[in-house]
Amino acid sequence: MSESTKIKAVWWTWWPVLLGPLVMLAFYQVTGDDYVSLSWKPTLEVVALVLTPVAVLAGLIRFGCQRLEYHLLLTLLAGAILLREIHWDWTTKFVYVAVAALAIWGWIRRDRMNRFLDPNPWARVWLIATGCTYVLSQAVARRAFRSILPEEDRFYDDLEELLECTAHTMLIVTILVGSWARSRFVDRA
Repeated sequence: MSESTKIKAVWWTWWPVLLGPLVMLAFYQVTGDDYVSLSWKPTLEVVALVLTPVAVLAGLIRFGCQRLEYHLLLTLLAGAILLREIHWDWTTKFVYVAVAALAIWGWIRRDRMNRFLDPNPWARVWLIATGCTYVLSQAVARRAFRSILPEEDRFYDDLEELLECTAHTMLIVTILVGSWARSRFVDRA
C-alpha cells in the first residue's frame, strides 16, 4: 500500500493498551478485606463461554461481509480461543500452537493484512491492545507478578479470569472496529 493511503495512529488513540492494567487496578480497588479467593472465577468462566462464541460469530459475519484474510485470521483466532475456553484436555497446548501458527501466517502475509490495517489505524491499535491484554492475563496465570502485586496468591485466579474476559471483549471490538465498506482489495484466494 502506498504511503499516502496509510493513516497513522496518533498517540492518544493508543488508550486501549491501558485497558488491561486499568482492569487490574480496578480489581484491586473493588476487592476489599472481605474478599474470598476464587469468588469471581466460576462466574467469569461462564462469561468467557459467552464472549468467545460471540467473537467467533462476529468474525464470521465480518469475514462474510468483507472477505479479507485479516478477518479470517481473527475468526480462526477466536475459534482457537473458544476451544481453549471449553477446557478439553488437548486445547491447552493447542491454543498456543494455533496462536503461534496464526501469528506466523499473519506475519508472512502482512501485506494482505495491511490492506485493511493501513487505512484503519484503530483496527491496528485494538489488535495490539488485545494481544497485550491476553499476554497480561497469561502472565498473571503464570504468577509472574508474585513478588510485585500485594497478596497476589489470594487474587491471581480471579484476576486472570477477569483479564481474560477483558481480552475476549477486546477481541470482539478488534473484529468489529474499522471500515465495513467493501474493500477494493478483496482477497481472491
